[in-house]
Amino acid sequence: MKPVDRLDPARKRQLVIMAEDERHDWEIYGKILWYNGFDVLHAEDGEEALRLIRRHLPDLIILDLILPKVDGLEICRRVKGESATDDIPVIALSARSEREYGSRARAAGFTGYLEKPIGPLAVLRTVEDLIGRPPPAGLDPERSERGP
Repeated sequence: MKPVDRLDPARKRQLVIMAEDERHDWEIYGKILWYNGFDVLHAEDGEEALRLIRRHLPDLIILDLILPKVDGLEICRRVKGESATDDIPVIALSARSEREYGSRARAAGFTGYLEKPIGPLAVLRTVEDLIGRPPPAGLDPERSERGP
């Protein structure tokens, strides 16, 4: 299958690839993104994430830092080191504190850092802020900054 150019006008919805090995997390965050107009592909490990990223050239990538096979820091380094993907925003979504991992994440090329637990609307807002989609009418992401 030929990769879909994210600038192709035939592509109707923006694509987010999420690499997360915790089922509950990828279901919650993936669902809110999907219900708000994004296509979401999920990878359970780093190798699968890299394959999906190279094949589909997403509009944005969300990575857990601690993943089986290839960790999120290494995935981000590889994404930022390839000309086809170096301009894709990458968000760290991790239970590791930003104080503990933030400098390593920035050095790897992450665009943003979100600490779990975090409310799904805050994740949605961050995605929308980074790829230019306005917040959906009727939702107030300010009311759900952290967790349910």
